[in-house]
Amino acid sequence: MALHRDDVVAAALDLLDEVGLDRLTTRALTERLGVAPGALYWHVRSKRELLGAMADAVVAPAFAAAPVPGGQAGWAARTEAFAHRLRAALLGRRDGARLVSGYLAPGAATLGAVEEGLALMRAEGLALAQAAVLGHAVTSYVIGFVLQEQAARAEDGGGGGGPGFDPGRYPNLLQWQAEQARQAGPGAPFDAGLALLTAGLAAGLG
Repeated sequence: MALHRDDVVAAALDLLDEVGLDRLTTRALTERLGVAPGALYWHVRSKRELLGAMADAVVAPAFAAAPVPGGQAGWAARTEAFAHRLRAALLGRRDGARLVSGYLAPGAATLGAVEEGLALMRAEGLALAQAAVLGHAVTSYVIGFVLQEQAARAEDGGGGGGPGFDPGRYPNLLQWQAEQARQAGPGAPFDAGLALLTAGLAAGLG
């Protein structure tokens, strides 16, 4: 059966989930695909191009259209929906945030979705510069948040434990740790930060 670029990228993403970004090699990938080492380069010219294609595939679901309310608050609802889709997409792959932050080279589908998103934001009353800054700020927040999430999981083996603080030296940190533990669900800190970011952007755009 002929090997296609999509097959290479899909196999590489499966390998990423198994071994992580640091141990992902083209040699391991060729063994997974059962092809000669040089066969990959008919589909990707380098490992960096492969990683870029993988990153594009990871974020692609985040750009899927989602219905949101129209009117004055439409851009805010659209932005929050996108942020949640992007976080889910990054968390869906081992080292997803590291891969995307280091190697994303958006393909035609992703670029088309970004262009459509900018057009929708402009139609809702935002200037082009405002829409672009909004998208960049939210994307940076989501990637940074998930980088920390995935790094913490790697450090504690996925147990979700945090550091213990000396109450004499770090009373505020200890209180914050306790408050986080009481919040409903692992997404609560993300939602709280996103709400603050959206409110700040709304104030700045108002």
